[in-house]
Amino acid sequence: MGAFLAAISLMGMSSTARSAGGAAFEKPPVLKASQLLSAQIPQRGARYTIDENVPTDGFLMSFTIRSDFGTFVARSPEVLEQRLVEIGALGQLEKVSTSEAFVAGLRASAQEMGQQLTKLATEPVATIKGIPEGIGGFFDRVSRGAKTGAQQLGDIQEQEKQIGPPPEGIGASLPGKPEPGSPKDSTITVAEASMRMTGQVTANALGYDDQRRRIAREVKVDPYSTNPVLTRKLDELAKAAFAGGLGVTAIKAAVPASMVLSITTILSDWVWDTPPGTLKVQNETALKSMGVSQDMVDLLLRQPYFTLTLQTKLVRALQRLPQTGNRAAVMPLAVTVVSFDQARFVVDAMEMLAQYHETVSPLLALEQKVPFAARTKAGGLVVAAPVDYLAWTQQIQRFASRSELQAKERTFLLRGTATRLAQTELTKMQWNVRPQTARR
Repeated sequence: MGAFLAAISLMGMSSTARSAGGAAFEKPPVLKASQLLSAQIPQRGARYTIDENVPTDGFLMSFTIRSDFGTFVARSPEVLEQRLVEIGALGQLEKVSTSEAFVAGLRASAQEMGQQLTKLATEPVATIKGIPEGIGGFFDRVSRGAKTGAQQLGDIQEQEKQIGPPPEGIGASLPGKPEPGSPKDSTITVAEASMRMTGQVTANALGYDDQRRRIAREVKVDPYSTNPVLTRKLDELAKAAFAGGLGVTAIKAAVPASMVLSITTILSDWVWDTPPGTLKVQNETALKSMGVSQDMVDLLLRQPYFTLTLQTKLVRALQRLPQTGNRAAVMPLAVTVVSFDQARFVVDAMEMLAQYHETVSPLLALEQKVPFAARTKAGGLVVAAPVDYLAWTQQIQRFASRSELQAKERTFLLRGTATRLAQTELTKMQWNVRPQTARR
């Protein structure tokens, strides 16, 4: 990230335009990948090419990656790194999927999984009783994966009806709105996201999900990734590993660590080690302890754009603010996002506030109307801005002028960088622009 910021700071100013009132506003520029990328991230790799033009929208950069596995759009340097890791992983998993063991396993898994799903749908009680002890105990904690709130595990077919469009609300106005006409495979459908978020209850109970997470761990990727190509490949391999005898040992043999693209990721062991049902129970318990209502908990845990990884990261960021009041204020924002990029914005904002709270100054409470802003015990105000390239636009001017964001000392906590004009204008409005690039 530091290399990105250094490169950006050396670039020229954005072109400007003037509003009717005479104030100068910038047109978000198109940056150059060759000037942004560090030596550790080549613009051309064995299986991909990053387009030279990198459009910005006043908040986020938009990298286009053309690979042997499809075209992907990454709307931040961090997501770009994640996608390149996934492309490296796909290259290695491609070798596994052509092996004889995989082909035999996939053939067997299709038949076995079909039999198990049919049996559970027609004889749910008998099927659950027939699962070996220990695996059967999974159902004690997986009701979050099949239903919400106090509802109990019921007809597996009802699972498909739980996920729908998010409710309307303020989350839809965040940076990272869905881009019209995005390249094919740059986004994942709500239906696919739902599967990554809830998991397949039957398959989980029988060990399928465990195999899937173990394979994801071997290639250091998020098992709940929003990359549809990776998701399908993990599903294929997990089915073969689960039902056809293709173990993780075979995956290790085909995917030597030295062959996986070496870029630092922000993944933690819990994403691979903890079953999805357990994560959901933990998240529900933690949110309710913060004063979040059951209805809001249910909305977040079935929010189609909050993958299980993003859900858990949000909860853990809020847990880092144990003495900060009004943590539940972030829920109306989180449950109404309409893209994965907006969900990441919410998570990143809370992580930035948590880091500020731990390393700079304790935060007293989140703002009700602007929950990615918080009051300090010293009477100041901190706004978390997890954006890459902040230009001076009418939208930023309106935000910086909001009446509820008044304080004797105001800090604009910036993850990326601001243009000179944005820095100057925010300073004129008594904002202290403070960079925060380190991650925890």
